[in-house]
Amino acid sequence: MADAHIDLIHIGELQRLLVSERVLNSMAAGIVLQGADGVILDYNAAAVNLLGLSGQDIIGVKSTDTTWKVIREDGSPFPLEDRPSIAALRTGVTSSGVIEGIEITGQPRRWLSVNSHPVELESGYRVVVSSFVDVTSRVQRERLLSLLAEVSREVLGAPTETDAHQRLCNALVERGDYALAWIGVPSTSNDQGIVVSCAAGETGYLYDEMDEWWGAAQSGWGHTGVALHDGRTKVIDDLRESALTPRWQRRAETYNLASSIAIPFKPDDSNAVLSIYDRHVNQFDEITTSGLEVIAHEVELIISHVRALEKTAHALAETKAAFNKLAERERALTDSEIRFRVAFEDNMSPMVFSDLNDIMTAANDAFCEMVGYSREELIGQDSKHFTYPEDIGITEGSLHHSQSGRLDQMRYTKRYLRKDGHIIYSEVSRTPARDAEGNILYYVFSERDVTEERQLTSQLSHQALHDPLTGLANRALFGDRLEQAHQRTMRQGGLGVVLILDLDDFKAVNDAFGHVMGDQLLIAAAHRLLTVTRSTDTLCRFGGDEFLYLAEGIETEVEAETLARRLLAVLVEPFSINEVTVEQHASIGVSIWDGDAVDVEEFIQNADVALYEAKRQGKNKYVLFKPAMREQLTGHFEMIQDLRSAIVDGALAMHFQPIVQLDTNEVVGFEALMRWNHPERGVVLPEVFIPLAEQSDLIFELGTFALNEAVTAASTWTIGGSRNSAPFVSVNLSARQFQDEALGAKIERALTMSGLAPERLVIEITESVMLLDVAETSSVLGRLSRLGVDFALDDFGTGYSSLAYLGVLNPRIIKIDQSFVSSAYTSERSDSLLEAIISLGRKLDNTMLAEGIETLDQLERLRAFGCQLGQGFLFAPAVRAEDVARIIEGGARQWKLKRP
Repeated sequence: MADAHIDLIHIGELQRLLVSERVLNSMAAGIVLQGADGVILDYNAAAVNLLGLSGQDIIGVKSTDTTWKVIREDGSPFPLEDRPSIAALRTGVTSSGVIEGIEITGQPRRWLSVNSHPVELESGYRVVVSSFVDVTSRVQRERLLSLLAEVSREVLGAPTETDAHQRLCNALVERGDYALAWIGVPSTSNDQGIVVSCAAGETGYLYDEMDEWWGAAQSGWGHTGVALHDGRTKVIDDLRESALTPRWQRRAETYNLASSIAIPFKPDDSNAVLSIYDRHVNQFDEITTSGLEVIAHEVELIISHVRALEKTAHALAETKAAFNKLAERERALTDSEIRFRVAFEDNMSPMVFSDLNDIMTAANDAFCEMVGYSREELIGQDSKHFTYPEDIGITEGSLHHSQSGRLDQMRYTKRYLRKDGHIIYSEVSRTPARDAEGNILYYVFSERDVTEERQLTSQLSHQALHDPLTGLANRALFGDRLEQAHQRTMRQGGLGVVLILDLDDFKAVNDAFGHVMGDQLLIAAAHRLLTVTRSTDTLCRFGGDEFLYLAEGIETEVEAETLARRLLAVLVEPFSINEVTVEQHASIGVSIWDGDAVDVEEFIQNADVALYEAKRQGKNKYVLFKPAMREQLTGHFEMIQDLRSAIVDGALAMHFQPIVQLDTNEVVGFEALMRWNHPERGVVLPEVFIPLAEQSDLIFELGTFALNEAVTAASTWTIGGSRNSAPFVSVNLSARQFQDEALGAKIERALTMSGLAPERLVIEITESVMLLDVAETSSVLGRLSRLGVDFALDDFGTGYSSLAYLGVLNPRIIKIDQSFVSSAYTSERSDSLLEAIISLGRKLDNTMLAEGIETLDQLERLRAFGCQLGQGFLFAPAVRAEDVARIIEGGARQWKLKRP
């Protein structure tokens, strides 16, 4: 019982929803409520659209209203008493799926499928609920198919071409219910004009006062003439608004013609146009137009057949003789030839027989499937009918060679245009069949669809020569074009140029946003560079974030520089990728060469050397290669190799420069400084080899070496046998070392292994490291601070540090660059600046350390300004590790700080 109760609730809810105005108006089907005489009492929104009336006009309209005309599916009038709604009112019986055509003046005809259901009200008053859907497209297709069959039947029985034309027009008017149909052909007296060949229906529209129109140039101005001359179907949706002249407009109104279509067609090889007129506007929609074009095409084929009959009628005797001769040949066929015929039909390879004029006489199923045409559509046609336009002539040429005796069997490849519009490639093998005397009887074509092979070959070829990410040329294609350009330059003279472009700091994008973002940036950069790439030049992705550019035919270095500047300029505007704005610049190395150069690989190597120099000079610029650069780069490379060996061989050592408390002259710390004694070059200064190491990963090995050596040495320092008050040691870190994710772990491990107290280690960083990424810098320094390690800000005042950053990072020590201390710059202004720096640091609770103290005057000035710490040759240069104990034991008395 509970389930039954639920069902009743659902049924009641459905009934309530069905009478809901919102639900009714959301339905796609039109619904009307009709009373006696079919008068409309109510409706939903879809009914207004389908009936073509406004909501205000529909209420109260009766089925007998002259506003609309109702017809049957065959086009005949629909009697009132037989219409679904009236019949349901009269008989009380439901009618379903009745097709009605609705014709309203000024609107296209609509076809509706109507269901009418009578309802008896409590008052005994009978009403009917009618629902209907638009089936215009379906009815149009069915009527067009029916019309196609009628036209084909009528035209096929025509004895002559003229009679076929007239039968076509008659069928369109009588069977298609069109008001007028006529066929126009080019005028023989004026190549722009047309004349009426035949007509049916409201033919008075064409004649009487319009007789002088036909044949004149003006007759080709209308849509019929335009369709004839340009070979495309033309439609006029409303003749009363779009007629060519007022006179034609009046005639359209007189003969009740509202819309028109003109379809060009070619019965055999002549031009003609079929014009059809309807009494309703907008009657030739896409479906109707397509259907009528199919009918016109069918008539073309039939008329070709009629013409063929006309042409062959006078040669009946010759035809009979030919058939007799053919019968004799057929009887003479051997069993092997008969088996070949059978094999032809079932062969999986596409095969065709054609006569000496390339007219197909037979085609097997495999060939029909390959080109998309039926056997009936192919037989009697030549291959031009479905050959790709650019390949027309290939088959014809092969037949000419065969018939001239130059070639017998022939193989070639050509393209076909399938019926569905797709292009296919076919490998064709053509062989002539000869009689006993050697005369060619017909041709046998055996074919193979190689479209997929061609596409795969093309795809593989493209992939082999292009970068899969950016679509640019890859190294292989670039190398080939570089070799060709070099050969042309040797023959023709002039200069060529290779540019190698590297995106500056591209790794930071990958690290910050991931490789997907990096790939998108590479694609966007490639597109930018392509916009300034000349059609004669080649742009290549060399790998990673590097691009190669090849240009030839330049005359001067200035042109090469202009090209480099253009490539840099196109990257100036920031990139916007996934709502992230990225500023991406580049550095370029330029290698210019002439026809005397031999090794093309050297062009790229030279550009790479110039790129290295551009990077060294600060990036976002271009540099032209000079031979001296290669020598310098070779020297740098050799030095890097020697430096790598020096780490292993023990040629590196750490020296320590004392740091002094200026008010007591006591040693409170040492700065660890690396020294390299090269076996051939002698002492190599850090400012020479450290920048080279920073350009490779060798800087990490040097940094680890310096840290371990420094903390190990400092762990042995004592004062009075105690390590508690022993001096601290400061170690310099470069920008690349500071970005090492393992830095914290390395420092912690070094402290643990050496036993050095963390508070005795000070890490020195420059302003450039601090500004590289303030948030990241703060995070790393915070971790070191939690270990107990302090840091010093080195070379203060020489960079671009912000005072706000000093407050955020709060270094223990600020080291004043020696340029502020040097006596060479001593003046009242420089003294004020030095005093301000020291005062600022002390107010921020930072310890101020002056570098490069060399004279007593400098020392006294620093003491007067309140500077706490200092280092420099006035006290001592950097000393070997074994000499540190002596300096610690010497104390404050060891310094010679009195004036002579």
